[in-house]
Amino acid sequence: MALNVTEIAPGVHQMVVGEGAHEGVYAPNVYLVVGSERAAIIDTAYGKDEEVEAYLGHWRSVGSPDVAAIVLTHRHGDHIGGATRLRDATGGAVTCNANEREAIESDLTSARMPEEPYQRMAGADDEPDSVERVSVDATVGDDNTLELGGATLEFIHTPGHTMGSLCILHRQAGVLFSGDMILGTGTTVISPEHGNMASYIESMRKLQGYDSRMIAPGHGPIIDTPQDKLNELITHRLAREEQIVSLVEAGNRSVDALLDAIYAGNIHPQLMETARSQIRAHLIKLEDEGRVSDIT
Repeated sequence: MALNVTEIAPGVHQMVVGEGAHEGVYAPNVYLVVGSERAAIIDTAYGKDEEVEAYLGHWRSVGSPDVAAIVLTHRHGDHIGGATRLRDATGGAVTCNANEREAIESDLTSARMPEEPYQRMAGADDEPDSVERVSVDATVGDDNTLELGGATLEFIHTPGHTMGSLCILHRQAGVLFSGDMILGTGTTVISPEHGNMASYIESMRKLQGYDSRMIAPGHGPIIDTPQDKLNELITHRLAREEQIVSLVEAGNRSVDALLDAIYAGNIHPQLMETARSQIRAHLIKLEDEGRVSDIT
């Protein structure tokens, strides 16, 4: 798989390996931010061998700067998979929001489990001795910063896509690293299992208060008009809410009925369950606000 590197701002390198899973889905973006004293890596993709080697190759090509942190914007596997190997190679501290720590540690530990089931002794509940538990090195949230030398990364807790999602603002360059809170195209998934629609909208409004001049998303192309994008996303979610309220009032009182009414069959089969999750997330918010009830 080829590595595509773009320096989107001085010292800010966007690294992409391979293609997305299917049309309209982009491969994960990984970022290397290089200051005058040290560097940081933001997200780590799936952790495939070719990905990790490509990222390390580019890191070495810029002089193997000291890596202060490997920041994971959120818990999902396409962002955390390479964290352990990148830490082993660079010495960077694996860093996330405290709300994601347990899930990330569990998933990274599970990834080290042997493929063949191990044999437990009768009554044993522990993992095999050969599996070392993976630990996150540091947690961050609002008002925490990381100084790299002429490059200050400010951490912003933005629950919504997941409840521990982080955005990171490069203060000098005005680059807002958004993880999956904001995608290069389209809208992100808000599922009740990991996220919350009300929190998502609140986080989008929170981000409007930051001086960002570019959004570097977790997937897809760079966004050069941050405020326009934030307004677009908020407007879209609120419009969807009004649509759902109107459809419920018209008698569509199940998730599947709402799915049919909203998308009219014009949705990729692989995205059907994702669409159902989005609708459920909207319904939870609307039910909490007392605007709808008794939807199955």
